[in-house]
Order: sequence, then C-alpha cells, then structure tokens
Amino acid sequence: VRSIEDLLLIEELKQKEIHLEVCPTCNVQVDVFDTYENHPINKLYDMGVSLSVNTDARTITNINLTAEYKKLQDVFGWTKEHFLRCNLAAISSSFAPQSIRSVLARRLESEYQKL
Repeated sequence: VRSIEDLLLIEELKQKEIHLEVCPTCNVQVDVFDTYENHPINKLYDMGVSLSVNTDARTITNINLTAEYKKLQDVFGWTKEHFLRCNLAAISSSFAPQSIRSVLARRLESEYQKL
C-alpha cells in the first residue's frame, strides 16, 4: 500500500499487472496509516491498480470481510461495482487454472447482477 508514494512504482504495478491484496483496517491498526480515511486504497483503485480487499490476521485485527466492505462503503462510497472489479481482479490474479478462473468470474458476475 505504500506504493502510492511512488508514481513510477504505480505505473510498474499496472504495466506488470501486479495484484495487491489490501486490508485497510489492519494497515490502520498497525500504524501504516493514521486513519481509515487516509488509507490509499481508494486512490490506488482510481489509479487502476489491480487490488482486492482482504482481511489480515483476523484473530488479531478483529475484522471480517463483510465489515471491511461496509467500512469501504461508508468511508469511500464504494458500490457493488467497486467490489466486483476487485473480486474479478483477485480471480484473474489467482494461481487457479484459467478454466477455473473463467468459471468463477462468470459465476461472480452472474451473482452480482442479481444484487
């Protein structure tokens, strides 16, 4: 997440399609950023960096994915489109075979259309 401090690095992340797994709550709790509002996840997303929302060390941070999504919605105004893009990026960046990734992406898009 500190890659936000180097615009050349941001361009490299995008060019090489390097995916970031981000947990804003954990980053705030361990003092990488002082507040949730100052976390760069929204800027990284807007800049087109491939990222997904995750929970780090759930037993320590006391956060689950539902709560993290809710916080992103409340603080940054994220909508289902934000979460869909992040989840599709996670699938695309996974180590699963392409055939599995394709099935998962189609299923995810189908379920999001129902929301």
